[in-house]
Formats: sequence, structure tokens, C-alpha cells
Amino acid sequence: YALGNNIGPEYDIPAPDVGTGPREMVWMMDTYMTMYNASDRNATRGVVTGKSILQGGSLGRDKATGQGLVFCFEVWAKHDGFKIPGSTFFVQGFGNVGSWAARIMQDGGAKLLAVNDHTGTLGNPEGIDAHDLAKHVAKTGGIKGYPKAKPISDAEFFGTKADVFIPAALECTINVETEKHIKAKYVIEGANGPTTLEAEKRMRDRGITVIPDILANSGGVTVSYFEWVQNKISEVWDLEQVDRELKKMMVRSTEHVLDAMKQRNLDPRTAALTVALSRIEAAHKERGIFP
Repeated sequence: YALGNNIGPEYDIPAPDVGTGPREMVWMMDTYMTMYNASDRNATRGVVTGKSILQGGSLGRDKATGQGLVFCFEVWAKHDGFKIPGSTFFVQGFGNVGSWAARIMQDGGAKLLAVNDHTGTLGNPEGIDAHDLAKHVAKTGGIKGYPKAKPISDAEFFGTKADVFIPAALECTINVETEKHIKAKYVIEGANGPTTLEAEKRMRDRGITVIPDILANSGGVTVSYFEWVQNKISEVWDLEQVDRELKKMMVRSTEHVLDAMKQRNLDPRTAALTVALSRIEAAHKERGIFP
């Protein structure tokens, strides 16, 4: 209610994050509609995204961040000659982003070796079934007590001998204290800002590739945009269309970042920011300055 004058379907559009989901986003939409008694109810649904399907949400929005992360990594892996089938990975955070990334990676032939969330830390060198673990989390609220993996320490978790690490929890969890344990070849940021600048530099010096959040986890906001478009034009896209459009955008964006890395000899994060800022620069130059 207090945000009402600061958001709007044509102005600033909130999406879910930590501690929010479809229920909370529907509450926000309903409050906004009640405040403004909007005549175009379909268009006004776009005041927020991440809503339930019944209330104007988009198919595929629940898995969008994890799905986009895997689409991104598929392009990156192909560029590096890395094979995802047969690889291993571990995940920090098993909420919306981490659980979907784990399930989709597993479906692509990779093996989950360890997982951490706010309730505990588990490992199993023989592999953890991400789909089965997701069912456990849906019932209990966390990974604690999952019977098919054993509790491990935080140091053991970060030091998991795996090809890929997906931090999908909170910011700054990879810092100078935890970074030294990481042995993975790739760190793919599913969370926002999970890596401190010093930790990233140290990992880069050790030959670890950090695929930055601004690229890797952008699938969520991309499908939020798709949801807004569907609300605006009163359409409902099927899941195949959502995934197709998401893949198109993630592939294109990842290729642009890889090109910038090669052409300008940049690390992945600087390359991603360079691509973004170059687009803003070009737009300003074309428009000129008036008056």
C-alpha cells in the first residue's frame, strides 16, 4: 500500500526474490488494483510479476532463473569444449533458483554431489537426486533430514571436488574465507552478488571461471518481462514458447559477452558490464542532447 505511488505497470514493476513468491506478488497486485480501481484489469495485472498462473502469471516463471542459468552455461560450455553430461556440480541454496538449476542440470546429465541451504549442508559422493530432494524440501521446508545424503561441514561443502559450483543463496557468501576451499572449474552465479570482488579476483588467478550474476541469473527477470507482455496484450503463452524465447535471449546475451571477452581481453564480469554500458552509450549518442 505504501509503495502504491512508486510502482505501476508502466513505471516500476516489482518481481519476487528472497522470502516472496506467487502468493505475495498476488497480494501486491490486488492491493494496487484496489487502490486505483483500474479499468483495464488485464493490463494492471502487470504491476508486478511472478504471480500465480490463475492471477496472470507466466508459465515457466518458477523455473526461469534456473533454466536461464543452464541455457547460459550450455553456450559457455560449448565455447570452452566442456561437456555437461557426465560432469559434477554442487549448489548453495535450494530455494527456487537453486532447486530448479539443480534439477535441470541433472536432467542434462550432470551429477549433484552436495547442497546447502538455511537448514543444513549435505553431501553424497554417489550423487543426490535433485528431483527427490525437491520433494523433501516441499514437504519439510528445507534439506535438513534428507535421508539419502549425509551432513557435511561448510569447509567440506565449499571444497567439494566438482566441476561446477552454483551459488544460489544470498550475497557475499563466496568471500576470502570460503573462496580458498573452492576447487570447481566454474562458478555460475545464481544469486545476486554472491561473490566479493576480492574473492573473485583470487579465483580468477587460480583459473576458476566466474560467470557473473548480471548474465547467469537474468532468466528470471527476462521471463518477468514476458509475463508483463502477456498481461499487456491479454495473451497466455504456452511453456514451449516461453522456454524458446528465453533460450533465444540467453544464448544471444552469452555469445555477446564471450565476444566482448575475446575482443577486449576482459574477464567475464567486466565483459558483461561493458556490453550493457555500450548499449546505453549507443542509445544516448543516437538521441543526442536536447535542449
